[in-house]
Amino acid sequence: MALAVTLNAAVITLKVLVAMVLLAGAPLALNRRWRLFLAIPLSVFQGFVPWSRVAGVPIPLAYWGGLMLWPDLVVEFKRVVSWKPTAYLCAIALLYTVSLLWSPDPKLGLQPIGYFLQFLVIFAAVVIEGRRDPQTILRALAVTVAFGLIQAVAVVVFRVMPGLRYAYYLSSIARWFISPNVLDRLFTVGQNNVLDPAKSGGILVVDANDGSAYLGVLAFTALGLALHTRRRWLGIAGAIMLGAIAFSGSKIGLILAVVLPVLALHIISLHYRQWRNRLRMIMVAVAVAGALAWLAPKAIQLGQGSGYRALSAFLSKSDATLSVREKIWTYGLEAFRRHPLLGQGFGGWQQDFPHYAAKVGIDLGLPPHNTYIYLWSQGTLLATLCGIAFTVAVLRVGWRQVRDPRAQSIGLSLAMTMAFLWTFIHGMGNNSGLVGEVHMSPVLACLLALAYLQRDARA
Repeated sequence: MALAVTLNAAVITLKVLVAMVLLAGAPLALNRRWRLFLAIPLSVFQGFVPWSRVAGVPIPLAYWGGLMLWPDLVVEFKRVVSWKPTAYLCAIALLYTVSLLWSPDPKLGLQPIGYFLQFLVIFAAVVIEGRRDPQTILRALAVTVAFGLIQAVAVVVFRVMPGLRYAYYLSSIARWFISPNVLDRLFTVGQNNVLDPAKSGGILVVDANDGSAYLGVLAFTALGLALHTRRRWLGIAGAIMLGAIAFSGSKIGLILAVVLPVLALHIISLHYRQWRNRLRMIMVAVAVAGALAWLAPKAIQLGQGSGYRALSAFLSKSDATLSVREKIWTYGLEAFRRHPLLGQGFGGWQQDFPHYAAKVGIDLGLPPHNTYIYLWSQGTLLATLCGIAFTVAVLRVGWRQVRDPRAQSIGLSLAMTMAFLWTFIHGMGNNSGLVGEVHMSPVLACLLALAYLQRDARA
């Protein structure tokens, strides 16, 4: 037994050393453009290779690609900590690190801290490369959108053919795109909503809500790029992604897929007055298309059922979902009263919540389903305040830019604003995090960096 523990520790140490060597040597061996490709377009597929486990946690190639850009964070560190949005993220990462000291399970903090670091690294790298060659960044985002179309098609196909979806999650192929740890628990203790025939998460995620949010972020990225580059295929890609969200089965995703595009079209009409009447017609078309897209999968599910029955089922499921979340948030309030300042630390929620869940009759393993509650639980009250400040700062930057007639690109500003707005709203009832889950985070970092470059250009 002692020998096995020693060997396991030796293997972990060896992997850490190899990772450090690779991270140190990658900036010398790979051009920044290649490392940006690994960090941004590859984030669509992640790439979980068998040998990438560290302490039992699979680390995807896309994450390593992001960390390979670390010298750029060193170069841009002064700017990163001096700009409010990224300064707040640095503060949260620091608070998370400090909270490891009183966390019941500190290893749970390594992943969220690591992904905050990846976001900041990609942000810094895009700022540097964007000053030198903005087209490199635009091409990287365009390739990401093209890859994302595969996810959009998969969401539709898996909704129509749930048997194919289950076969995919049980296959060895899925383990390259989804964390093997997640898949190992999916049909046992870690069941998720994609097992519901009325849900679909595509080939990349096992949560239909996260899948819809990812498509929303990519859709606005595509639409913003289309407006900026005048490339029609990007606009078509964005429309396809918004349409695919209806097949995910996510209620909040469906609502946002109609409301936010209408808001975006209104903002565009403020800049292009000559298009105002045409854009208003498109707003109406989006609303009608959203209603029709909602009815299509319902018709698949209900056969000859009436629209009234579909609406009733939709509202009934919405009430049930909100009821569960209200119980979760009630526990969060009770826990906050006990630990208002320091929170629970990493693992604290997982340790204490099951006792409450058993009493109220909900799943014992549910997380907070709210970004700001999770920030408090894991990283202290100050982390939550920084998270709120980050939200306000990002939306303020975005709003100023989309309203500014001097802005270099209304398209890129709109993409950043709408993508983050979707992420923030989604995070109020889910667990994607302040900067999105692992697929969304690199794209959001890239969009925020482009917003910084526009601000920088006017300074």
